[in-house]
Amino acid sequence: MKSGTRSRPLGRRKPSVAARIRPFWILASLAAIVLVAAGAWLVQAPWFRIARVSVNVPLESPVTGDDVLRAAGVARGMNLWLLDTGAIARRVEAIPYVAAATIDREQVPQPSVELSVTLRRPSACVRAGDAVVTIDAAARVLQTGCALEAAARIDAGRATAPAPGGTIADPDLSRLLADAKILADAELGVRTLGRDRWGGLEAIDASGIRLRFGSDDDLAKKAALVAPVRAGVEPSRVIRVIDLRAPGTPIVDFR
Repeated sequence: MKSGTRSRPLGRRKPSVAARIRPFWILASLAAIVLVAAGAWLVQAPWFRIARVSVNVPLESPVTGDDVLRAAGVARGMNLWLLDTGAIARRVEAIPYVAAATIDREQVPQPSVELSVTLRRPSACVRAGDAVVTIDAAARVLQTGCALEAAARIDAGRATAPAPGGTIADPDLSRLLADAKILADAELGVRTLGRDRWGGLEAIDASGIRLRFGSDDDLAKKAALVAPVRAGVEPSRVIRVIDLRAPGTPIVDFR
């Protein structure tokens, strides 16, 4: 050792980061174990097991309580508070006629679930290609075949009808549905509605008279002319066609 120099005493080393957080690791591990144990207890706890499942459907509904139960996938013995109510609602709402589903849970007097549905209303029957289906106002297919014998059958031309639960994606169908409502409000007793070869609106009423409207931009005005035209025809004459494409000069063809 060189003269005039003195050795420095060794100081205490600072603890490493790992050493400082090691106690917290232990606490975190213990907390995780407690949470896992609590979760396992929650799943198995008899106080939370469903004892009753009820279903509310409207009277004369095409959807039965069994249909709703099967779609919901809820059964007695399942844990009440671990149900994914959002997923249950989506499964039930996939039933073609179901518009919305609600799931209510009750803990007392006993764990129970109540499933309720509101239904879509049939609006029209549509011929799409070779298929006839019943749809609601949003063009959702509710069932195959026509469930409304008195409703107008709309010819959707080359549109494709999906399986029940799907929606007919046809750009002209929504306009035809709006036209069908206008004619229904006019109480014309329309039985079929569609487009002629030139794209004009054409209908056949309950008596078999063909109503040619052409453009549907002023359909309400043209529809209001049908009754006066019919009233002006002699009862002995049988009308075959009422042509309203030029509303100022309606043309009537007879059989």
